[in-house]
Amino acid sequence: MFETARERSEIYRWSILATHVNGAAESGKYEHVDIALMLRHLEQGDVFAFLAQELGVEVEYALGKLTDVDRHTLLEQWRLLARVYETQQFHVRRSGLALLVAYLLHLIQVRHAAIPT
Repeated sequence: MFETARERSEIYRWSILATHVNGAAESGKYEHVDIALMLRHLEQGDVFAFLAQELGVEVEYALGKLTDVDRHTLLEQWRLLARVYETQQFHVRRSGLALLVAYLLHLIQVRHAAIPT
């Protein structure tokens, strides 16, 4: 079973976002973006505006690659993950940015896994 061009493109955009958010988290400049803050922006629905404002050029390229469908899909999926799972289930205990990276990796894995036949 092969992925469609649309699915490959989605993986690419989501992977780019994960890489840029991970780089921002690793920089140490955003330690104040904790889990509680990130969950609040997810629930308010303004997470992409928050990322653009807070991280600026570090995520500008990645956010620019996302389609409106990506933004809608990611927001809805992130909200669901936030309601259903404890952050520790993603091995995240303090960083809101690490949480988004974990959510992205989980969604890529789940949406693009080959189902055995």
